[in-house]
Amino acid sequence: MNNYELYKTREVFSQLFVIAIKNKMNLDSFTFYLERSDLVLSTQKDIYSSKVDNNLKDLFYMITNYEVSDIEIEGIYNDAYWAGLGYFDLQQELKIPFSLLFLKLPLSKMLDIYSIYHEMDISSLVSYFISLNKEKTILRILCENKKCSLNDICKKTKIKLSTLKKYNESDSHLYSASFQNINKLVNYFNTTYSLFVN
Repeated sequence: MNNYELYKTREVFSQLFVIAIKNKMNLDSFTFYLERSDLVLSTQKDIYSSKVDNNLKDLFYMITNYEVSDIEIEGIYNDAYWAGLGYFDLQQELKIPFSLLFLKLPLSKMLDIYSIYHEMDISSLVSYFISLNKEKTILRILCENKKCSLNDICKKTKIKLSTLKKYNESDSHLYSASFQNINKLVNYFNTTYSLFVN
């Protein structure tokens, strides 16, 4: 993307967060749909999505299938707008999937840290995310969110328990998993393949 396309994508991306929060959309549902959208998938590949050129209300509906009444963006300096900028800048800086950002730093938590990080340089948020990223593995967070155990996963997916324990200990083990095991985990957790790519 050239600088103008990047700026425009970043702006629209951030405004979508304002619309979601102003219209009281469930935060987890919003990020669930957003991480699967053409907008996000294109951005992760550094490709400009023509969807950015759509009317905001139409784009929001295309992404979430959620009709909104209020799309007015009242000033740019609010926590929802900043959260969008924060995620966008983190993704651009770290070159990691949005699905990983949303998993390790859920939107509710991003909004909670607004007062600490919104006026700082992006490097402060990057440092915070890197430390947060080391706290728990991807599989551990997925299990906590789904309220399941490794034994539950083993029974449903037929992945060996010893293998799941390795994945649970370190993201690097998960990143080197076979495609067959990743496919089973993607289906079990109803998540995206990008979450399992380093």
